[in-house]
Amino acid sequence: MKYFFFLIIFFNIFCSNYIYSFESYVVLKVNNKIITNVDIDNEYRYLIALNTDLQNIDKKKVMNIAKDSIIREKIKEDEILKYFDLSKENKYVNRILANFYKKLGMKNEKEFKSYLSKYNLSFEEVKDKIQIEAAWNDLIYKKYVSKLEINKIKIKNNINELLSKNKKHNVYLISEIMFITESFEEIQKKYKLIEKSILEVGFKNTANLYSVANSSKVGGKVGWINETQLSEIIKKEVSKLKVGEYTKPITIPGGFLIIHLDDKKTQNIYLNFDEEFEKQITYEKNAQLEQYSKIFFKKIKKNSIISEK
Repeated sequence: MKYFFFLIIFFNIFCSNYIYSFESYVVLKVNNKIITNVDIDNEYRYLIALNTDLQNIDKKKVMNIAKDSIIREKIKEDEILKYFDLSKENKYVNRILANFYKKLGMKNEKEFKSYLSKYNLSFEEVKDKIQIEAAWNDLIYKKYVSKLEINKIKIKNNINELLSKNKKHNVYLISEIMFITESFEEIQKKYKLIEKSILEVGFKNTANLYSVANSSKVGGKVGWINETQLSEIIKKEVSKLKVGEYTKPITIPGGFLIIHLDDKKTQNIYLNFDEEFEKQITYEKNAQLEQYSKIFFKKIKKNSIISEK
């Protein structure tokens, strides 16, 4: 069984049949694929539709997010086509699509289509984008599944410890900002930039602007996470936080992570060992695959030709 590692999947869609009142011109090329101002403006409208909080951010910054989203997608698509035929629907597309609109608070596909139509967005184009993300998941799994290192003994010991103590444990509601840099000097520079942005527009909007994690388009939201699912380093840092605070950058494979504590609670342990074991195995595999995804994308981006007009 394949483990899909994107905690939160977000798809950047633009509508080809939207009517514009301004002239179209080429903004950039990604490996000879043209991206126009119309593409970027449509992407901007879609981002606003999915996250209305982005309206509180300077439009120029959000337009840059839209441009970066299209660049990422084109780079991924070029790499995917070396391995897969995108004309064949990925078997996970409908499942991912359902998760997608449910996260937006919609009950079914019909509601989602209606919502998209308000922004003159095409359901089929959304589905095409999901196809790309699903194929990317398959590609990363295929490339890196053999490199995953899961310490099953450690996971079993952690679960047994929880069961033996028979007491309450912490569950955290967290958000994240992941960033990538090339040098120590850049780490400090990027962190200062992020910290300044958090003070000005808040953590959620800063995640929209600067995070490279898949959660970025929903304000960095990860959701409720049991402390048993966190690595020792992250758990140690998160346990120090009060609600509303965030960590200093934490080193992770492929980059750096800043975690914001949105809320926390304690709950009694009602664990089925086998179920909890499988859950933690899946979580760890997903986390590692996500890191490999970031590392691999960074590598292929370096080899891509991005030329701005």
